[in-house]
Amino acid sequence: MKLSLRFWVRIVGMFLLGALCYWVGAELSEPEPSETQLFATRLLMLAGAGLGLLVTPRITLDPVSELLRRTRSIPLTAIVLIALGGLLGLVFSVLLTFPLTALPAPLSQFLPIGVALLLGYIGAAIFASHRRDLYDLAKAWRRTRSATATPGDTEQTVASTGVAPRRYLLDTSAIIDGRIAAVAHTGFLEGTLLVPAFVLAELQDLADSSDELRRSKGRRGLDLLNRMQKDSPLPVEVVSVEVSGVNKVDDKLVALGRQYQCPVITNDFNLNRVAGLQGVKVLSLNQLSEAVRPPVLQDQRFHVIIRNEGNSRQQGVGYLDDGTPIIVEEARSLIGQSVEVVVTRLHQTQTGRLIFAQLANGTPVQNAER
Repeated sequence: MKLSLRFWVRIVGMFLLGALCYWVGAELSEPEPSETQLFATRLLMLAGAGLGLLVTPRITLDPVSELLRRTRSIPLTAIVLIALGGLLGLVFSVLLTFPLTALPAPLSQFLPIGVALLLGYIGAAIFASHRRDLYDLAKAWRRTRSATATPGDTEQTVASTGVAPRRYLLDTSAIIDGRIAAVAHTGFLEGTLLVPAFVLAELQDLADSSDELRRSKGRRGLDLLNRMQKDSPLPVEVVSVEVSGVNKVDDKLVALGRQYQCPVITNDFNLNRVAGLQGVKVLSLNQLSEAVRPPVLQDQRFHVIIRNEGNSRQQGVGYLDDGTPIIVEEARSLIGQSVEVVVTRLHQTQTGRLIFAQLANGTPVQNAER
């Protein structure tokens, strides 16, 4: 038979409270107690044992269970901050213990304990109410460290932790393009976006250009960086690092990518090829856009086999390779045949996507088995 923790807590509480009540009864009795006093002491002990058996779980296990239930909804970082605040309050109470113990009794006995509890509570409450500000301070400190880090610091971090910090170098073309801000908000990237000082200088040169097109591109890039530093879920840091031996911005990016061992985000095809030849990983926004582009676009032409009848009159239904249904007008009589269709409308539903199309020409391309 397996006994629960609640049972053992009841047994321990019964013995402890029974022993406490027996001690109280013995203290209240005379040195040589009478039969009545002995009976009263035993009766008090039995009452204490019964009370301990009943109420011990409610005053021990139930509050702890409720505390654990509430802490499940609190982030671990918040719990750590509250504990640090309480610990800091206790440190200050220790400093006050020496002058408080010099006070006359009973203040010297009870006041240090009261002050310790009060300062511990105040410290925990302050850290709990200002945890957002503490998070922001920690993020700002991490950004400052990351901005001033050198390649040697990165290697030391990797050697000590075994995990390299995720960082991405932003090229001028990726900043001007603007899609990197939307990608950062999707949550597919984790880490820090680094903007080298020479890339920022190139944007400033573009913004100051006499050519209107170049000037608008430069201003667009600078505005995007300002918005990302304020609103982006990923930290955006300007890295003041000089790369010696090269003059072109693309060459500096490749060299910096090799030193930091981090990818370069760019839309420049030539930079993509050069960086790949030198062993630097490149993340191309153009390739990402092509990868997530819908497989079917409006006005697109392709061939499909009509498999079933549609719900409406004269409609036929075909399917893409991924199972997406294509509803073709005036195709009910062409079931089992492959026809060329033109996409007229795309409709997104809760269960998937529907593609509406019409026949590019009224005749089937070829016969197909049903």
